[in-house]
This record gives sequence, C-alpha cells and structure tokens, in this order.
Amino acid sequence: MELFVSFSEIIEYFKRNILKFIIVLAVFGIVFGLMPLKFVHHEYSCDTTMIISCEIPEDAQTDYRLQYTSILNSRVQTALSIATGKDLIAQTAERLGMDKSEITSIGAVQVNTAPVVKLTARTPNAAMADRIANMAAQVLGENLSRGFPSPKLTAVISDKAIPAEPQSNKSVMLKAGILGLIIGFIIYVCFGIIVVLTDKTIRNSRYVSEALNTTLLGTVPLKGGSEKKENSFRKLRAAAVNCASGSNSFLVTDVCERNGAADVSVGLASALALSGKTVLLIDADLRGNGIAKLLNAKPQHSLEDVLKGSLSAEQAVSQTPVKGLSLVSGSDSDLSANPADLLFSEKFSELVKELSARFDYLIIHTPSEAQYPDADTIARLVGSVIMVAKYGSTPYHEFKNSFHRLNASGGRPIGFVTTDI
Repeated sequence: MELFVSFSEIIEYFKRNILKFIIVLAVFGIVFGLMPLKFVHHEYSCDTTMIISCEIPEDAQTDYRLQYTSILNSRVQTALSIATGKDLIAQTAERLGMDKSEITSIGAVQVNTAPVVKLTARTPNAAMADRIANMAAQVLGENLSRGFPSPKLTAVISDKAIPAEPQSNKSVMLKAGILGLIIGFIIYVCFGIIVVLTDKTIRNSRYVSEALNTTLLGTVPLKGGSEKKENSFRKLRAAAVNCASGSNSFLVTDVCERNGAADVSVGLASALALSGKTVLLIDADLRGNGIAKLLNAKPQHSLEDVLKGSLSAEQAVSQTPVKGLSLVSGSDSDLSANPADLLFSEKFSELVKELSARFDYLIIHTPSEAQYPDADTIARLVGSVIMVAKYGSTPYHEFKNSFHRLNASGGRPIGFVTTDI
C-alpha cells in the first residue's frame, strides 16, 4: 500500500513553513518592486499642430488656381517627409541647446485631408517634451518656407504642445511589487505541493497504521505548551496499557536518530507514575545519558556499571524528581565493548527480569533502531515495543524496515507514536 497524500497535509506544510513563505513573498515583492528603477524608462510625447498654406498671386491664371490644391498637398507631403528625418532632430536639439540623444523621435501625420500637420515629439525628459515639439514645428516651418519660396508658403502653429506631466516611479514600483507578490505566491505554492507529493516521510499516521496493520498509539505536539504535551502522554498511557494486554514492560525506540523516543519514554513513564504506579525507566542508550538530563536527575551509577559487574541492579536504581518514578541511567563514557553485545548478555536479561518484578511498570529506552542494533537485541525481553517516528522526518521505508526487523527479533510492536505533530 502506497502512502496517501491528502490536501490537509499540504496545508500543514504551509502552516509549518509560514515564516519561509513570508520571506519568499517579501523577497519577490521587493525585487520586482525595485526592478523598474533599473529597467523601466519613462517616455513622454507631446503634439504640436501647424497649418500650411500657400499664397495665390493676384494675377494667377485660372489653371494655376485649379492646381492650388495639388500644390498645397505636395507641400504637406514634403513636410511629413522632413519631419521624419534625422536632420530635424539635430536642428531642434541645437536650437534648444541639448543633446540630440535626448530626443527619441519626431514624427508627423496629416490631419484627415486638410493642410494640417500634427507633429509628435518623444523624449525621456518630461520637462522638455513640449518645448521640443514646439521648436520642431518652428524649425519645420522655416525649412518649408526656405524650400518653397514661390508661391510663398506659410506654416503657422495653431495648437502648441501641452507640457507633459512627469510620471512617478512609485506607482510603477507598486504595481511591479504586487506582481512580484503574486508570482512569489504561485511559485511557493507550487513548490510546496511538489515537496509534499515527492516526500516519502511519515506525514499521515493513519495511512501508515493501515499500511502496516499496526496501531497509532498517540501523537506528541510540536507546540502548545507543557499542559498540551502532558495530556498527549496521558492519552498514550491509556492506549499503551490497553494494547499491552496485561504486559508491564515496554521498549520505546526511535526509528531514526532524534525522533523523540527519549521524550516519549520520559513522558510515558511520568504519566504512569502520576497514576500512582511504581515505574522504572531504564536508559539502555549506553552512548549517552540523555534520560537523566531530561528528568533533571543526577544518578551516581549507571547501567554500564551493572553490566560490568561492579554493582548490583538494586544499587543502580536512583530516584527522580517525579514521585514513583525511578531511573537506571545510561552511560556517556567510552565503552571497550559494543553496547549491543553488553545488552545481549545474560546479565542484562537477568537485570530485566529482576527489576520488572519489583515495579508495576518497566520502560526501556533505546537509540535509533535504524542506526543501532540495540532495540533488536532487547525486543525479545519485553512484552511490548513502541516505535517513535517524527512527522515529516522519518522516511516511511525506514519505519517499515524497522517494524519488520523488530518482529523478526522476537519483539511485539504494539504500535507507534508520531512526534512533532
């Protein structure tokens, strides 16, 4: 059975990564908002209208009067041709005392069929746009007058250019910033969906339970305060005791490193002790003494001392700040032998039998099953095995392999706990 990805898991991903989400949106918004300063250049255009006319001599013949319209039209077409030439740009810039590169273009069109020319000047300089258009019309009129002395041509500016209103970068930057936020949102959402769809870690405990035909004993919240976490251990206590079917010994092991088995061991043991039972917690992690630190206990002896034969099991038991909860601490000293070999010894088996008879409940904590053989070594000695997986961190295939290995080692996995929910 393949793991199923639900919409709620995708939503949970975004909830857990809300800070990253905000950072991504902010970066896209800022970058896009600043881009207009580098790439957007405003261009302004102004229009000047001029009327072209030709005088008709008083003694003009009838044929000339009939050709007047054609003559005037040819002058207008000449004006349009001159307006699009580079010479007009250079002459206009010279008259205004500016660099011709500041003038993007000058163009002209005839208004309908009348002898009226609308001249348009384009420039990135808003303050000079109207002056450029007016000066270009003036220069164009002078060139026409010199080019056509007879009949006398007159070019009069009828409508001067209206000054251009400078455009603010703020509005452009705001629009670009909003666009950046939208693009950032789309990219992050798509990225999040892809991450969840391709992620093979445990995110849906219910489907893991169905896939391996095992029980979800409980979940430990990532946030919510100590009271919420303590209540989660009370729920775990009820489920674990019920599924243990009368057995009073539990093995709590991480699937992978730092999945939270130490916290679960302490939480379950404390919950059992608070119910009025006597509980012994054995830290079988001979590579450290993390349980003692979590309980704020300072034991004088350790499990290592018992296994080496330097003291009895009873002498290794120390009290903790939790009433009814006792501890046999692990060890953080360098061992000459492999911890799994010490735990497989007959001495450890006798220790478990002796101490389980003296307490209402016995809980043994071991490090990562996927990394160390300790849990597989001990599994046969206890009545129930509780596996611990971390939400969004423990690979499903690692959990599956650990589950089968513990069964093969003689253990009885009664279920699992998911941490950091």
